[in-house]
Amino acid sequence: MLTLVLAAGMAAGMSLHHAPPATVDGRVSLLEAKQMLDSQQIWALRSELPSDVLRMLDDVQLHVQHDQEQDDKVRELTSTVQQLEQRLAAIETLLRDSTLGEGGGIPVAPMQVAPLELPTKKQARKKPLKPQSSRRTRAAKSARVAEVP
Repeated sequence: MLTLVLAAGMAAGMSLHHAPPATVDGRVSLLEAKQMLDSQQIWALRSELPSDVLRMLDDVQLHVQHDQEQDDKVRELTSTVQQLEQRLAAIETLLRDSTLGEGGGIPVAPMQVAPLELPTKKQARKKPLKPQSSRRTRAAKSARVAEVP
């Protein structure tokens, strides 16, 4: 494995001076070799670090990962807000256009109430109301009947 990494490192070092491989497979192989060499160098450096520094490094990596996740969420929410603002603007435009054609009022569903039937003049004459005086006379008559022994 170590010889493969060294060979990849030498190939990567030589590729800096020479033209990159022409085929896609050659380029992919070169990138994989560079990544393997980088990871080997990182592990070699990590093995030399004290354990406290490694814990702090892991904490930093965790915080960086958390920050990246938060950035992704912010981008997603920003995109959602922009879409909702566009939809709201479209709805406001539609409402504005529809109210201009209808006289500017707020659209309201029609009420289903039966219209009031007003009596005609002929119906009003057929049933005259009794005058107030007849009510008084009735009360007076009943009072007189009660007075008679």
